[in-house]
Amino acid sequence: MKRRMILGFAAAALVLAPAALAQNEPADWRDNSQPDLRTHWSTVEGKAAPSLEKLEGWLGTEARSWKDFEGKVVLLDYWATWCGPCIAGIPHLVEMHKKYREKGLVILGVHSSRGYEKMPAYVAENNLPYAFAADPSRELGTALGVKFIPCYFLIDRTGKMRIAGANRERLDAIVEKILAEPYKGAEGKSLGQWPASVTKNLYAEDWRGRKAPELIAAEWLTDKPSTEGKVVLIDFWATWCGPCRAAIPHMNEFQAKFKDDLVVIGLSSDKEISTVREFMTRTEMKYPQAADPEKRTSNAVGVKGIPHVLILSTDGIVRWQGFPGSTEEPLTEAIIRQIIDADPGIAARRNAEAKKTGSDPGKGG
Repeated sequence: MKRRMILGFAAAALVLAPAALAQNEPADWRDNSQPDLRTHWSTVEGKAAPSLEKLEGWLGTEARSWKDFEGKVVLLDYWATWCGPCIAGIPHLVEMHKKYREKGLVILGVHSSRGYEKMPAYVAENNLPYAFAADPSRELGTALGVKFIPCYFLIDRTGKMRIAGANRERLDAIVEKILAEPYKGAEGKSLGQWPASVTKNLYAEDWRGRKAPELIAAEWLTDKPSTEGKVVLIDFWATWCGPCRAAIPHMNEFQAKFKDDLVVIGLSSDKEISTVREFMTRTEMKYPQAADPEKRTSNAVGVKGIPHVLILSTDGIVRWQGFPGSTEEPLTEAIIRQIIDADPGIAARRNAEAKKTGSDPGKGG
């Protein structure tokens, strides 16, 4: 095992009770080099992960609690900028982020109390793509029993601590196993998997698995839709674009088919908004329309060819992207259905609606 850095502060007294959790995973998934720590870590496993409430300086994520991470598998890396072994492990974490983020992995780097002020500059200078926060109060580190760094912890989609003090040499195997486990959403509904990324020419920057840029419209040409608790499909188009016009009937069909769970938004890039308005008077478009003549949203996405589609889950993450008529991966009802069925936010919204009406949440349109 690689050399590790011993922290310069004392952790709280460790609970040395026998582990109550049945551990069915391979023994080498856990760091067993220090028996007292292993005993404590075993008492942590199988329970709700310690609170993130006292963390500060969040970067790269809007989450602030395990509730916000629900539905994700979280790899928590307790580290510091001054720790050589921690820095040496970062390239592998970046690779894991790229490999597993679309399957539901979130990597959260939590900086130790010493020198945490340097974390923002280090993250920015090295263009690190995953989430970070600092633990200046040492509260999380104490609860986790951290006595050396880097130190790794795996939290499952329900917020439960699955592996405390993980073997850094086995992180990929652990992540793959937990990601592959069946997951039931907050309301007990079995959820599916997001569509896998297909290697193809996107004609844009690749936003799959990332938070989408803000949709900026110069003007809404219809009523602005409510997107809360719904999947959002953004169609970048223009009136002069033949393939864009050919895609409109399909967008109408998608909106009608999935009206309960999906909002389709057409975002035109015509230079004159009046041109789009005139086009709408003679073309059936049964979904909300907005105009972006300055291409602010389009440029943020890096769109180089239209039509171009982004499909966002309820947490704003891009789950599908590309040319809807592509022969490499055409956009189909099956893809949209897969995204809807995999979305915990959809399940939660349906359940809340069912409680109000006393109906069966079931599946939407």
